[in-house]
This record gives sequence, structure tokens and C-alpha cells, in this order.
Amino acid sequence: MQSNFIRILFILITALTGIFGLLINYVESYLPSILTSTYRYGKFSANTYQPIVAKAEVPKRWFKHFYIFAAPTSSYVLYLVLNKYLLNGDIPKTVTWILNKSLGSNRQPLVSPESTFLVSVLLCLHCWKRLYETTCVNIFSDKMMNILHYLIGFYHYIGTLLCVIGESEGFSGDSNETISWNRITYIQLLCAVIFILSSYAQLKANYALSNLRKDKDDKVNSKVYKIPQTGLFEYVSGALQFTEIFIYLTASIILWQSSTFHYVTIWVIVNQTSTAVLTHKWYIQTFKNYPKSRKILVPYLF
Repeated sequence: MQSNFIRILFILITALTGIFGLLINYVESYLPSILTSTYRYGKFSANTYQPIVAKAEVPKRWFKHFYIFAAPTSSYVLYLVLNKYLLNGDIPKTVTWILNKSLGSNRQPLVSPESTFLVSVLLCLHCWKRLYETTCVNIFSDKMMNILHYLIGFYHYIGTLLCVIGESEGFSGDSNETISWNRITYIQLLCAVIFILSSYAQLKANYALSNLRKDKDDKVNSKVYKIPQTGLFEYVSGALQFTEIFIYLTASIILWQSSTFHYVTIWVIVNQTSTAVLTHKWYIQTFKNYPKSRKILVPYLF
């Protein structure tokens, strides 16, 4: 099997998300309600009831399922990386089969062991942090999302983790490379630091949102949406999206040798930008006192 299905699917969902995002943001009034109801979810879900779409919706709080899956799976990927590069262990035949079917049997060993190890550690930490956020920090409303969003969320993490090792030395071809710590560059270390800081800023942003729904005794007293006022939210409406983009941009720089992971990053940029625009518009339409100086995604610029 020669086709790189991971790349193909990321290109497809990126194109669809970008096209529908533009349509929703600029010509929504001309679109059929079934399309807008499918695309919109959460706080900016469509106001009109669409019975066909409603049958294919699941609670937005099911977001946590992504991380119930991704956290242990990313740990297993990190185990495979450590076992291969530090102990010179064998790659399970099942894993090799999955990689061949997903990224093509002709995949090349493009990514160094050091880059693979670094991103594997960072993504593992990030996935466990996101599991903590969605189970212990986030206070979800009763809003719904289309099952397509739910399925794409799972595909995102499956595809991302496969991309990390699919084109790495030792996981592709007959190479038996080991980690040489002195080959980790200062740029990669800088990107790792920015990755961790972005993930931490994302955690703080989630705390800020959850605190809006708690009283002084730290008890949940509301599930309505309010205007966040602290941290990155002082500058942009899409604080969560801003940090998510930086997380994947830095991972992409570390994995610059890869021919597939960058499609994950492009998908994240397109998806998170579209979400940030819808979020900003919703805040402006919902709250008359919404700060006019607050940008959409990039402080002071956009």
C-alpha cells in the first residue's frame, strides 16, 4: 500500500474546514440550515433547530473522550520510542502494519531519533494535561456538537501520534539509530520551552473560564457563558486557540524533517483560526460591553 492516508485525510478535513469556515463567516445567511447546524457547536451553535442534525449530535463534554484515548496512547508511543532508541528493542509487528497501512509502505526514515523523542515526550505531557483539564478543570455546559466533530477529534490524535513515529529512523526502513543527545539543537530546545509554556498558558486559560462558573467557595453556581477577563483573554477572544496553534507550530519545527506532520499543523491552524473567529463574533453579538480592543487570535494584530 503506497498511499499516505494520514496525509490525504488531513488535507481533506483542512480543506473542508477552511471552505465551510469561510462560508459560515461571510455568507451564512445564504447557506442551508443543515450545513450551519452541522458546522456550529458549543457556545456558537446554531439558534435554529434542525431535526436531522439533532439526531447526529453528542454532548460537547464528550471532548474528554479524546484525551481518555490520547493520554495512554501517547504514553505507549513514548514507550515505543524509548524502547527502540535506548534499549534497541523491536517494533511490534502490529505497529509496523498500522504505520504501513496509514502512511504507506514506502515511507522513508526522515526524522531523527532526537526529534522523535523530544516531540513524543512533549505530546505525552500535553495529552495528560488535557485529560486533567477536561476531567478536573473544565465545566461544560449542556451544549451539543455534531458527531462529525467527535469523530474528527479522535482522528486528529490518531493521525498526530502516527505521524510522530511513522517517518522516524528506526520505525521506517532498516535503520537502527540511537539517540545522540548532542544532536538536539538549541532551536529544538527553544521550541520545546515554547511548547511547554503554551500548554501551561492553555491550562491557565481553562482555569479562567471555569472560575467564571464558580462562587467564592469554589462551587459551580452557573453554566452560562460570561466574559473572561484575565491572562491572554485580556488581549484575544481565542486564547485557547492561540495556545493550541503555538503548541503544534513548535512541534512542527522540531519535526521539520517530516513530510507528513506539517499537514497536522496546517489543519490545526485552519481549524483553530475558524473557531477563534466564530468565538469572537459570538462574544460581540452576545455581550454589548465586550471590550472593543480585544482581538480575535493574535494580540494587537488580528
